[in-house]
Amino acid sequence: MTVLILLCLFMLMILSLYLWFRHKYSYWSKRGVFGPRPVVLFGNMLDVLMSRKQIFQPYCDYYFKYKHLPYVGLYSFSQPVLTINDLELARHILIKDFNYFEARGTFPGSAGDPLSDNLFNMQGNRWKGLRSKMSPTFTMGKLKSIYPLVEKIADEAMHYAESKNIDEEAINFTELYSKFSMEVTGSIGFGVEFKGFKNSNSKFFEYGRGYFKPENMYWNFVRVLALFEPHLFMKIGFQRIQPKITTFFSNLVETVVKYREENVFYKRNDYIQTLIDLMKGRVVDENGKSNKIDTDFSFSMTDVAANTMLYMIAGSDTSTITSLITAYELARNPDVQNRVREEILSVLARHDGRYTFEAQNEMKYLNMVIDETMRIHPPMRALIRRCTNDYKVPNSDLIIEEGTLVFLPVQAYQMDPDIFPDPENFDPERFTAINKANMHPCHWMPFGAGPRKCLGLRQGYIQTKLALIMILQRYELLLDERTEIPIKVKKSSLTYAPETDIWLKLRKISN
Repeated sequence: MTVLILLCLFMLMILSLYLWFRHKYSYWSKRGVFGPRPVVLFGNMLDVLMSRKQIFQPYCDYYFKYKHLPYVGLYSFSQPVLTINDLELARHILIKDFNYFEARGTFPGSAGDPLSDNLFNMQGNRWKGLRSKMSPTFTMGKLKSIYPLVEKIADEAMHYAESKNIDEEAINFTELYSKFSMEVTGSIGFGVEFKGFKNSNSKFFEYGRGYFKPENMYWNFVRVLALFEPHLFMKIGFQRIQPKITTFFSNLVETVVKYREENVFYKRNDYIQTLIDLMKGRVVDENGKSNKIDTDFSFSMTDVAANTMLYMIAGSDTSTITSLITAYELARNPDVQNRVREEILSVLARHDGRYTFEAQNEMKYLNMVIDETMRIHPPMRALIRRCTNDYKVPNSDLIIEEGTLVFLPVQAYQMDPDIFPDPENFDPERFTAINKANMHPCHWMPFGAGPRKCLGLRQGYIQTKLALIMILQRYELLLDERTEIPIKVKKSSLTYAPETDIWLKLRKISN
């Protein structure tokens, strides 16, 4: 009798789950939105969970399969997701009707996950207030003032590369550019020189890399859940950042802040100083003028730590990837590489051989090369927005309800042959000033678009260009047999991260 009761209860549970999923998976069909059939429990994410595809790849695949439709209804586990195929609708979501989609897919960090409560995850008035106060940090004037710090680290990176280039042996460029980017973010973001090129045991590098390379699959799962099931993520109260990493970076920031408070004459025009100023209730503009901020704006030590951590995440990962893949593409395309080098040497000749702030700004073809790299290999393959108010889709009866996730498959747009003919071909000429001016604003979006566009994109260009200039002015880049062609991307990574390290050879160019 007991067995029969248990069996009945089990069957009832299975039936309840089936009916619940059936109800959840009828969300789009009830609204007249077409979408591929979901798999119970997994939605349209089974290929990702089985490691058959990279996290955002299914959304790109569905774009090409159903490109004739303006949007497609998908399910991330049980969460309804609308994938946008129509570029005009993408423009409305990101730019014209931004007020309906001002939130990213993620939520701010909780009390147990303090360093996730940063500008990237914030929303509403808090996001607007902080972004407006941090914008002066990335003006051309401010970037020019920190440029010598980046230039100094570029020289150190060059010495490191040359020390490894004995008898023209291949160099691990993944390691080289990772060290360069981490050293830049450490110096400008945290105000500390970690000497990562000399000190292979740097704790900053260890914990920084620990964020990008989680020690087990649990942390990968947590980050996927934060993206694709944010409501469930918040209800359970998961942490996005490992506790030991949170502790390390929080203590580091407190140490730096304490030192600067005790040494008032120590002045360093860097990112963390901007955040310390905010904590003290002031904003310092690019001319050094200090202005008091609104009394209702609060910024704590935890906020300083959270946003320096964000600077490290955004600044080191994307810059490393972009510098690395650009070097790889130049090695694969020697004609393009030769033209870049000609431009570099020509510009440097006008600046006494130094890659000054003004010199790198004059290198327009190098900009085009970097832009083409980010078209084929965007650091982030998709943009995610969460609807914050019910939104009626233009020229449609569809209402996107508050809380619905919207996906914009950036890589699919950028690899669409109807937008960029022969998309696999590396062709920087796509990004001449005239061609770029005639592009739809959503054709090319490695930095996003609209008010949520990446705040640090200018610094990203500077960092990437210096990483390339320091090599190309003296050496020719050549492929090594250890480098996979084409590049395979890590399926578990949220960003465009190669599965294996990229090795390139350096051959000294004749003067």
